[in-house]
Amino acid sequence: MRYFKIFIVLFLVTACVVSCKKKEMSLEDFAKIENDVNVPNPELCKPKVEDVAEKYGYTYQQYKDMFDKVQKDHKLREQLGEIRLKPQKPGNK
Repeated sequence: MRYFKIFIVLFLVTACVVSCKKKEMSLEDFAKIENDVNVPNPELCKPKVEDVAEKYGYTYQQYKDMFDKVQKDHKLREQLGEIRLKPQKPGNK
């Protein structure tokens, strides 16, 4: 019985750690947030960026980190441009 209790505790701790893990922002989500925010730099209007990022399930820091990553990586900027060129469906958020 004691091993069973230890197993249950370990299982619950593992499940909690896995479920609480922050999800990484995809480039598609970044494009949607950037389209809604519509500012050249997230630091210009931090409250607006926080609200829009929260709407999509991300934090301001996650958006800012992805913004910096995209600015530094030429390939990510190309992929972002391709995403923007795809026809957008209305109401697709």
